[in-house]
Amino acid sequence: MLELWHKIMRDESAATAVEYGLLVGFIALAIIGGMNNFTNQMVALWHSVENASTNASSN
Repeated sequence: MLELWHKIMRDESAATAVEYGLLVGFIALAIIGGMNNFTNQMVALWHSVENASTNASSN
């Protein structure tokens, strides 16, 4: 049993999968953060278009 535990502790084949998983996770966080910023800017743009059209129609 002790030998099996040592064999598992020396095995590094899953380390690459963990590293790739962390990398994908960080990329996903960056994409989500970027999309959040983009959607906030788009909402602000459409609000300014709405305000401009409302002001133009009331004059």
